[in-house]
Amino acid sequence: MQDKVEKESWEKFISVLENKLPAFVKPWITSLEPALPLLQDTNNGIFLIKSSQSFGIAVLQQKYLKEVEETLFEITQIKRAVRFVLDETIKKKKATKPTTEQKEHLPTAQKMENLAQMHSFCGLNLKYTFENFVEGENSRLAYKIAQAIADAPGQKYNPLFISGSVGLGKTHLMHAIGHKILRNFPNLKIRYTKAEEFGNKLIESLNTCKSPLELNEKMRKFRDMHRHVDVLLIDDIQWIDGKQRTEEEIFNTFDALYHAGKQIVFASDRPLSAFEKIPDRLRSRFEWGIEANITIPDLLTRKEIVKRHAILSEFPISDEVAEFLAREFNSNIRELEGAYNKASAIASIEGIELSVDKVREFLKLDEKKKKITVDDIITTCAKYFQIDKKEITSTARAGEIVKARKYAIYLSRELLDLSFNVIAKEFNKNHTTIIYQHEKLKKDIELNKAMKIVSDELCELINSSC
Repeated sequence: MQDKVEKESWEKFISVLENKLPAFVKPWITSLEPALPLLQDTNNGIFLIKSSQSFGIAVLQQKYLKEVEETLFEITQIKRAVRFVLDETIKKKKATKPTTEQKEHLPTAQKMENLAQMHSFCGLNLKYTFENFVEGENSRLAYKIAQAIADAPGQKYNPLFISGSVGLGKTHLMHAIGHKILRNFPNLKIRYTKAEEFGNKLIESLNTCKSPLELNEKMRKFRDMHRHVDVLLIDDIQWIDGKQRTEEEIFNTFDALYHAGKQIVFASDRPLSAFEKIPDRLRSRFEWGIEANITIPDLLTRKEIVKRHAILSEFPISDEVAEFLAREFNSNIRELEGAYNKASAIASIEGIELSVDKVREFLKLDEKKKKITVDDIITTCAKYFQIDKKEITSTARAGEIVKARKYAIYLSRELLDLSFNVIAKEFNKNHTTIIYQHEKLKKDIELNKAMKIVSDELCELINSSC
């Protein structure tokens, strides 16, 4: 008798849910099965639902979780959080044919499935969508423009140049643009790549040919890969600065796509104004569209980010824990999410809830933070500008090395309040050179917003690493 009641209640749950959600979601709803008794709260306020459709789980979890939980309460009158579990064995049991109504909506459903099938070809990561991006004041302009591009690729804001320090969401937005375009325009071709990958493939095409004929064929394939697309997303574009052959290929690829009305999006860990060696003709192409800078999120945004990440990771945390993590990890979203991942993994293994005290213990946050040193500053500046730290204290004069060196000198004075003589010894310079470089950069930062952003980001990175 109890089994019959459970079955009837589940069927009612599915029926009500089908009526609430869009038609294209129905094929995924019919594949759902209860992993726990529907009418009994047997898992501390969590109800598990099984499905064989991994992409269907992602869509339901990210877009329609609220409706699923509301329907569950409506049917059972038991307040529970829903979690989805992948069970590929269900596929063998669910060999039913789609209904007439489902067949009518199959093209729309297929659009969604195309996203799962095509993301590997496009280079997109399924977890980076607009639905799980937390918009804050720090990212509002970039988020709104990215949404507009995804709704009408190639029509305005072309190119989009997203800038911001590491771990703030640039890559997330690029992938989100790609996913939404695939969903709305499944016939469009999308290519996501990193600038370094673009450059390496170019060099490989140029250097591995034994004849002019082979060279022409390899270059044709390389160019087809990046020019026969409707949307090109190039990440870490700062990598090309000073690499003449790659810059030339990017320029020609840009012109081919732009004049064909195709959408182009670049992302960089520094503003366009901080590019020193890029040719003027390529710089002007980047400036044809719009630059949107993402800065470090405020406390409330960081708190919302870690809470959203916790929900998607299926290990929710309290507001108190979320705020504590947001305060402790304040300069890099990757570090914030990584801290949550480590703490929640230990808590899950031990079978306990995550409290502030446990976070402190698991992440060893009560250990005294070491005092910032000149070496910390040099190391951070070297990583930021992607050079070897030894070059900062050398006599090398390459553009990125000089830039990293002057910021390291400036911050050694500003953050540590060391004498110019002490700093001079650290950088193997005479003290008059140190005074000049410090004062010059100080004035430049006051007048140049882009340089102020770089300085602020370096300060955040230095403080968070110590």
